[in-house]
Amino acid sequence: MGQLRAVARGLGLGRLRDGVRASAWWTTVPARRLKDLDAGRTLPAKSVALTFDDGPDPVVTPRLLELLEIHSAPATFFMCGLAAQRHADIVRSVAAAGHTIGGHSWDHRLLRGLSPAEWRRQIDDTHSLLEDLSGARVRWFRPPRGNSDRRTRETLRRRGVATVYWSAAGRDWSLREPESIARAVLDDLDSGAIVLLHDAIADYLSEDGQPTRQEPTLQATELILRAAREQGLEPVQLDDVTSVALHSFGRPRLAGATDEP
Repeated sequence: MGQLRAVARGLGLGRLRDGVRASAWWTTVPARRLKDLDAGRTLPAKSVALTFDDGPDPVVTPRLLELLEIHSAPATFFMCGLAAQRHADIVRSVAAAGHTIGGHSWDHRLLRGLSPAEWRRQIDDTHSLLEDLSGARVRWFRPPRGNSDRRTRETLRRRGVATVYWSAAGRDWSLREPESIARAVLDDLDSGAIVLLHDAIADYLSEDGQPTRQEPTLQATELILRAAREQGLEPVQLDDVTSVALHSFGRPRLAGATDEP
């Protein structure tokens, strides 16, 4: 072993390792699975996290809360600030039901290239509103369409907010049959999965600015919950993670590499 270390030092591998750690290649990356977040290993071994984006919605979200209560299933809701402002009572209902609330921008605008003022509106204004309405600190963020940048992730990480992607997606932005949505999730559902679904499909930048109703997702969620329990998988919410591995959100990247899904 000592000879191998000497050879490595002779080849300069130790200096390369240190250089990568110190360089701009070392960048934060979003969490895609529960193990990326659970540094303290506080979650049950066979956990899955259901997450819902783009709401709250005045029709679907309350019905989803009823379904989750029936199944004793906690979940995480990544909310847009504009929707939260319009439906503040539903934000309070989600919080009162004990679910986790995370940020998902103000109006589902892509975050790359924004001015500092617009960035603050998309992120800071949304998180401040959600915290005021829920009474809890926002610890989680999901960028619209999974499109983020290093500045956003680094800034949020310093604030103790984790950027979260997913490992199993229902593709309910295009699929409209509950069985198809459920199958898309179940094909990738395993222990530690983070599931992406939508209680609304945000179209806040369109002329009428109204989300698409997600009744198919509501029905698909029940199918997913039943199948998960049959597999011995236990739903959790992100706030069940008590020790977030924010410090480990990094890995060496070659220049120009992307970490988008």
